[in-house]
Amino acid sequence: MSKAAAKSIQADFSVQEPEGEGSAAVLTLTGHWVIMRLEGIAGRLRAAIKRYDKVRVDSHKLETLDTAGAFVLRQVLGDKLDGDVFPQNESWNRLYGLVDTCKGDLDTYQKDNPEKRRFWLHPIYFMLVYLGQLMNRFWRGFINQSTFMGHVITLWMVSIVRPSRIRWAALFNLMQRAGLEALPIVFVTNMFVGATLAFLLVLTLKQFGAAVFAVDMVAIGVLREFGPLIAAVLVSGRSASAFAAEIGSMKMNQEIDAMRVLGIDPYEALVLPRVVALVLMMPLVTFVGMAAGMFGGALAIWGSLGNGPAFFVQRLHDYVPVVNMFVGMVKTPFLAITIAVVGCRMGMTVKDDVISLGRQVTTAVVQSIFLVFMIDAVFAMLFNGFVF
Repeated sequence: MSKAAAKSIQADFSVQEPEGEGSAAVLTLTGHWVIMRLEGIAGRLRAAIKRYDKVRVDSHKLETLDTAGAFVLRQVLGDKLDGDVFPQNESWNRLYGLVDTCKGDLDTYQKDNPEKRRFWLHPIYFMLVYLGQLMNRFWRGFINQSTFMGHVITLWMVSIVRPSRIRWAALFNLMQRAGLEALPIVFVTNMFVGATLAFLLVLTLKQFGAAVFAVDMVAIGVLREFGPLIAAVLVSGRSASAFAAEIGSMKMNQEIDAMRVLGIDPYEALVLPRVVALVLMMPLVTFVGMAAGMFGGALAIWGSLGNGPAFFVQRLHDYVPVVNMFVGMVKTPFLAITIAVVGCRMGMTVKDDVISLGRQVTTAVVQSIFLVFMIDAVFAMLFNGFVF
């Protein structure tokens, strides 16, 4: 690019002397007076018109203008302006009038201009700002989640005292949708996970002549971690997104507002049945996932070592305590409550547009999966002392 072309991209100006006594100097604006092209322009412009009492603006050669350029002109010209600043362009005139109402000092603007800061402070500054915003969002989300959870627990206690308040038809329907209909995908996925784990363990332990221990490790891994974890992740993808989408669409259609007008608590009618249904069905889904994982592991070991199902079952009976199954099952109610509450809360926070619905559904899935892994890690540390 030539020097002349590069100069035309930047904001620039020229000043013509007054033709006679009492007349105004002519300020001709050229280039692009936008925020990215204004470096150093304010000081040069102020020095150029300092000795003139009146200045008239000629903007025929001005290509573009934004609020930053209009702000610089307003602060530098001040009371020296003679006539309208942009008589031939009404939109620029309105823009100049808009910044004319702004209170600000150009010196302060120049001091705070990012171009004047040290370049190495930029990434540190933005990283700290991002971390602060992230922690603020996390804290606000934690408070909102705790408040929502308290409301649900209160309704749960009231429903235990007064079972007539439970909507049984909705509860059984949700148990079927969130639990029974999830069994095929949970079974198939856990079977492949168990088979893959068994193949890897056999391949590794064969080098040490201990391939038979793959049975123990597959069973322990599936019962304690993989069975509950894979089931919870799949239920998060199915149920958390479904709960957020269903409640969010009702929020968009103002059905929840209509329920409140009719005296119906939407938490009792929509949230509580979903939480209870998932808590009741999650142990079944997890148990099926555990069985599928061990079934896939048994098939893989049978194909790799030639030891049939009888060997696998006998090995389980002799060397895998039942406590491993207890460790895997005890966490399922907490995972279920987390998944259901996150999905329902995201649905309740949907605004009146489709973009908000999609964003909250995505957030429900991401948050529920993240919390599932976090809860699983907490339980793994709590039950670390339990012997195999």
